[in-house]
Amino acid sequence: MVLLSSSTVSTIVSMGVVCIFSLMLFLAGYVLQQQSVKNIQHALRPPPGSHDGGSRGSTFQNSARKRGLSDSDLSLMSDSDTPQASHDRRQNLGGNYAYLQLLSKPDPSDICSVILFFKHLATGKTSIQDRLFMYPEEWDRMSTEELGKPASEALSILRAASIKYGIWLLPIDMTAAKGYSATDTKLLRLGQVQFMQYDSVLYLQAPGMILDIEKLDDILLSEPLPLVWDRDRQDSYDNLAWTPMTLRPERDADLPPVYLITVNNVGSGHVQARTHVPNPIMPDFKALVRRSQSIMFDDDEEVTDLPGYVYFGKQSEEMGSGDKNLLLQSWRKQQHDVCPELDFGDGF
Repeated sequence: MVLLSSSTVSTIVSMGVVCIFSLMLFLAGYVLQQQSVKNIQHALRPPPGSHDGGSRGSTFQNSARKRGLSDSDLSLMSDSDTPQASHDRRQNLGGNYAYLQLLSKPDPSDICSVILFFKHLATGKTSIQDRLFMYPEEWDRMSTEELGKPASEALSILRAASIKYGIWLLPIDMTAAKGYSATDTKLLRLGQVQFMQYDSVLYLQAPGMILDIEKLDDILLSEPLPLVWDRDRQDSYDNLAWTPMTLRPERDADLPPVYLITVNNVGSGHVQARTHVPNPIMPDFKALVRRSQSIMFDDDEEVTDLPGYVYFGKQSEEMGSGDKNLLLQSWRKQQHDVCPELDFGDGF
């Protein structure tokens, strides 16, 4: 029989108490941690029906009422023509794709052209899932005086349109480009990490206008895409329809009119971004997107082979074609339909 001294018993009891309290603290901390995780998951989960909505990370929507949108503008949230019409058609696509337009400068005419573009997609039953608009984050913080009244009004219309037509607004922090002028290429370079959830994103130059949605969809759906590089898949590195074109923001200010972007997480903290343009050796495929001045009308003001999308060149070049540029006239009329409050004058 071993006799324990009073000091030994006291030490054992003290250690027991410490162990019990340590266990209780551990269990309390675990419960709090799990509750925090649940709260974070709940905060990150999109609200019901918001898959096609435009509320991801943008104060364009969050400040809609604060910036003076009328009740009629906000009622667009409940319109019956929200982007669900093409759900059945896109279930068998076998991929996750998006259309992208972006602007690095808040030009009111170009903003309204972007709205028109996404309106055509939403109401025309495109088979492509998502619609993305990328812009400098500082627009969210600029006052009407800084933006200019026309641009501020155009952005207000865009906020309402993002809800109605299911546009994901992507504000990009441009502070990394501080000291340099904002360009489309810099904006895309800083923001392309946003595309990791997509198999491919198709950028189309603004301003422009959709003429045939099925032909436009064919750019993504009719030919094999490069996607992630894979030496066992020839289309990934030797693609018949798509030619690699590196994004060089330090050299180029403008993007190609059609630009295919694929961004993938390839492991070990590395991200692979691949960019392509339509291969010129496939003229029919390349012609799915064309410049307006390349389209010729006959004497009856008709054209037999319209592309899926037409983009407009510089203001002076387009306006120089005069009244014969029927596409420009049609675009301007539809632009006024989505931005009736704005007067664009004779130029863009």
